[in-house]
Amino acid sequence: MGDQPGSRSGPISVAWSLSSDDRPGAFDGYRQSIADLYDVSGVAGGGATGFSSRTTAYRLGTGSIAWARSVPQTLKRGPDQIARSGIDHISVIINQTRSIGDCDGRNLDAAAGTVQFRDLARPSTTRSDGIDCINLLVPRTSLPSWLPGRGLHGLTLPAASPGARLVNSHLRTLCDVAHDLSEDEGVAAMEATFVIAERFLGQAGAITPLQAEAVHRTIRHRTMRLIDVQLSSGPIDTARIASALGVSRSSLYRAFETTGGVQASILRRRLDRAYISIRMHHGPLPPLAEIATQQGFTSETVFVRAFRDRFGFRPEGVPRWIASEQDQTPLSGTRGVYDRAAHEVVMDWLRPRSAI
Repeated sequence: MGDQPGSRSGPISVAWSLSSDDRPGAFDGYRQSIADLYDVSGVAGGGATGFSSRTTAYRLGTGSIAWARSVPQTLKRGPDQIARSGIDHISVIINQTRSIGDCDGRNLDAAAGTVQFRDLARPSTTRSDGIDCINLLVPRTSLPSWLPGRGLHGLTLPAASPGARLVNSHLRTLCDVAHDLSEDEGVAAMEATFVIAERFLGQAGAITPLQAEAVHRTIRHRTMRLIDVQLSSGPIDTARIASALGVSRSSLYRAFETTGGVQASILRRRLDRAYISIRMHHGPLPPLAEIATQQGFTSETVFVRAFRDRFGFRPEGVPRWIASEQDQTPLSGTRGVYDRAAHEVVMDWLRPRSAI
């Protein structure tokens, strides 16, 4: 199960899902696998019932990113864990529930969505209402030079701040698309996290083209998600989109420069959704005016003209079919899917690479 340079199209990954409902020793296995990172306590009923843990992790060069979900618990990282782990990494954490605790003397009270920075070479104790957490682990040697001087252990970006919203969006997107990225793209996306953060922590440095594209990719991805829920409501206010993402309108426009602009991308999205709705529709096709309205076009005439310009034929010419159910396929580059907690696999990724 080892990897060879250039042998994979995507990053190595590992996933697991376990529950005390079908595995009596689930919590003990979880606690043992995470022992080099944290001591786990405060799980209801000692984990004998009602315990669950689901995680997917990807290796990104010398770092990793994981999305984990689990029950309320207390995680303590003390001298024993620091010594045993053998890693010198910084953790960027976004939990979707409240976390309270102590980071080596700095009090922590982080609302859901707060961006938290942790130095894994220093002790910490955190109690979370539940785990729905993205955790980016980055070796200290890969950090931008300004960050260590900020007293980063326990440093936070408040959940409601534009910076936290954008970092949150970026890391969620990275988790969503990680399996399709090359290692270089994954590393650039990891580095772009700090490019975003530094803008909101009073720093400014040069941005590499790969980092800029990683940031722009995030903006585009999150923009289109927001647009999808507004397409049927007519014209879309780009100023409101920019505000919801926590970016300026100029940043939004720059992110879409290579795709023909924001409005052109919105138009393509409307037409693509119209095409799919026609293709997948059961029974007689609704009036074109109805389809046009559903996708936010101002009139049937505008819709038909734009559709023909895009696809080369009128909407009635879309071939109709009914999709059959398909079995889900594994993520590309998957190292393994485990029926036990596998934090030690992630640690194995990090230990030999932390000095690179």
